[in-house]
Amino acid sequence: MVRSRRTKIRRLHASVEEDLRSPMEEAPGTESPWNRPRRQRICMRVDVEVLDWFKSKGPGYQTRINRVLRRVMEEGKKRRERKQ
Repeated sequence: MVRSRRTKIRRLHASVEEDLRSPMEEAPGTESPWNRPRRQRICMRVDVEVLDWFKSKGPGYQTRINRVLRRVMEEGKKRRERKQ
């Protein structure tokens, strides 16, 4: 049991390190852990390859998907503001 727990912790740690080096990382200071927006549970269909890729990065794939979608949303808002 101890070995299994250590393995899970190592995998989680490796996933966190990978996420920090990832291009999906949020810009520093953009979101405080205490000031996060509310979340809503949804059902969404995505390509199998896309989901497999996110899952291959380890635990937290849904958070990573949300992070990517948030960055796309913020970039869209910036572009819209520049046009006005």
